[in-house]
Amino acid sequence: MTKSSESSELIGVLAASEASQRSLSPIQLRLRLAAGFLALLNAVALYFYLSPPGGSRQDLELQSVQVRTQIRAAQVQMGKTSALASHVQTASTQAAAFSDKYFLPRRTAYVTVFEEIQRMAKASAIQARDAGLTEEPIEGTADLTLLNISANYEGTNADLMKFLHEADQSPMLLVLDTLLASPQQRNNVINTNIRFQAIVREPPTASATTTAAPVSAPTVAAPTAGGQQP
Repeated sequence: MTKSSESSELIGVLAASEASQRSLSPIQLRLRLAAGFLALLNAVALYFYLSPPGGSRQDLELQSVQVRTQIRAAQVQMGKTSALASHVQTASTQAAAFSDKYFLPRRTAYVTVFEEIQRMAKASAIQARDAGLTEEPIEGTADLTLLNISANYEGTNADLMKFLHEADQSPMLLVLDTLLASPQQRNNVINTNIRFQAIVREPPTASATTTAAPVSAPTVAAPTAGGQQP
């Protein structure tokens, strides 16, 4: 086939197409345009269905599972943090209550300790001889001091047991540090040296301006259970 014949056929096809378009009514043309537009929309929808911008359905489901897992982990961690904060608050409250109840303020510590020791001696019928006080700082604290109370007593073994029971039941925090007993030959009497320890707390204003240092107190004669000096 020659080029002239091919050109003639192409011209004939275009002419036939133009003739067919001229033969279509306006409604048919609108329908064809609408069909073409719908086909284009379907192609676009098919593209977004097969390759959505945010990922496929499986990808979105996997991301959703990961997000839910992270949320649950965050909730568990939040619960642990809340519980820990509650425990810390409880411990702080209990520590403050313990210190308020058992740590002695310096301005009344000596009198309070001696009065309690005299009460215990009187309740147990043991004879108090003499007593002395010394202080030493507690390492790691700026406002607490350890008060050492060393006292000599005389009485029977039963009196000593009653005295130790009174010390154990005392509302004051008196720690039994040392106990030295030496039996005597008369009437089953026992001479005993007992050292208690108590914690003294400095006032807030004093602890902020002064440094705790060991203080030695002179030996003080403690009254006997009958209220007389030895």
